[in-house]
Amino acid sequence: MEVQQLEFWHWLIFGVLLMALEIFIPAMLVMWFGFGAIVAGVALWLIPSLPLSGQILIFALVSLVSVFGWRKSRFSEANIHSDTPDLNNRLHSHFGKEYTLTEAIINGRGTMRVGDTAWRVHGDDLPSGTRVRVTGVDGVIFIVEKA
Repeated sequence: MEVQQLEFWHWLIFGVLLMALEIFIPAMLVMWFGFGAIVAGVALWLIPSLPLSGQILIFALVSLVSVFGWRKSRFSEANIHSDTPDLNNRLHSHFGKEYTLTEAIINGRGTMRVGDTAWRVHGDDLPSGTRVRVTGVDGVIFIVEKA
């Protein structure tokens, strides 16, 4: 059985179908293969004598470069850092703030009140009523030092 030569519109339709499939499989992956198919179709339109192996090579290269290029730009270090890194970590927003111990810190453990909630704290032994400054967080426990 002989493989027939693909026409440019075969690639274009294949590319559009893959891009439309992205609507149902929203992974931002299938779309890039659709882009590769469209580029292969345009290449075949510009160079009608392009062999099938060349078409498949263009499709594969453009698709892979697009996928890996998108992943690199999407998950690069520049996109990870934020001006507000503590936005979704409310405990970290208390760094540097001062509070009063409601229970003495004995053997490194005590309690302080933040708003209407009592929080466990770790730090040097201090008597109840001492002003402390939050210097860190360990899970849901504040690390404090005398203010």
